[in-house]
Amino acid sequence: MTGKHGPQAGGQRHLTREKTLAALNLVRSGETIPLNLPLDAPPLVDPPRGRPGLKHIARMHNEVRPIANGRFNVVNDDIVELSLQASTHWDALAHWGVIEPGTEGVFFGGAGLSETFPEFGAKTLGIDALAGGIVTRGVLLDFVRLLEGDGAAYLQNGHNIGLADVEACLATYGIELQPGDAVLSYTGFQHRLDAGDRERWRAGAPDITSPGLLADTLPIWEAADVFALVSDNPSVEPVPMGEGDLHAGALKQLGIYLGELWALDTLADRCREDGRYDFALVSIPLNLPGAFGSPANALALR
Repeated sequence: MTGKHGPQAGGQRHLTREKTLAALNLVRSGETIPLNLPLDAPPLVDPPRGRPGLKHIARMHNEVRPIANGRFNVVNDDIVELSLQASTHWDALAHWGVIEPGTEGVFFGGAGLSETFPEFGAKTLGIDALAGGIVTRGVLLDFVRLLEGDGAAYLQNGHNIGLADVEACLATYGIELQPGDAVLSYTGFQHRLDAGDRERWRAGAPDITSPGLLADTLPIWEAADVFALVSDNPSVEPVPMGEGDLHAGALKQLGIYLGELWALDTLADRCREDGRYDFALVSIPLNLPGAFGSPANALALR
């Protein structure tokens, strides 16, 4: 699971027992906040441009089985087919590589195309590296309130998040990043969809963008040794993505995991109410060897 190109050389190396204990000490009220969108939510972009939506079918539907004394068992069983990155999810380190002139490595740790070829799936950088579960400190960076002001619901078109914005957010809310943190960027993307832009986004309207983290923020994440960058938008970085520089910098260069399309509205409300922007983050990705992503199955504990 963690060969010479394995994920333990990246941000995951900071997910220690000590980090887990420190994260659990952040739980004060016992409140549990789910951070997941419904798995059956309509896809943001219809196939063939996007990932297909979930298929949920019955294997058994009220199957009646007679048993003793005139009784009957009634059995239900179902089957799900889903895109691992269509709803709230993690990107595995093997999700994104870059072929660059003069370098042999394509994926994190210098892993080449043999990491994902010729057999389908990742050999060392799949999502199963996280299948043991994640318990760490989560930090919410409320860029909506910082950049748009009180009362705003989401970041406006083109209001992307650069290094100066991150530094201002940390200073404004008194947050100090620590090794192994999962940094959650709040952009209000779901509010934007609910405000009337959902169908236009699905249709690919050219004037609809999704603000996100710019690649010039990578040095601060590297210096802090964070474990993951998470956002409520589709790609953590801005969409349209351009060349995917933040993906390449985080996943390939630094071994920092990316989480996308997380449901952060309720968490943002709670953080604003009491001024506490750190919490225990718990997530259990699928134990699916070689997979390139997984539903997040994530909770914030406060």
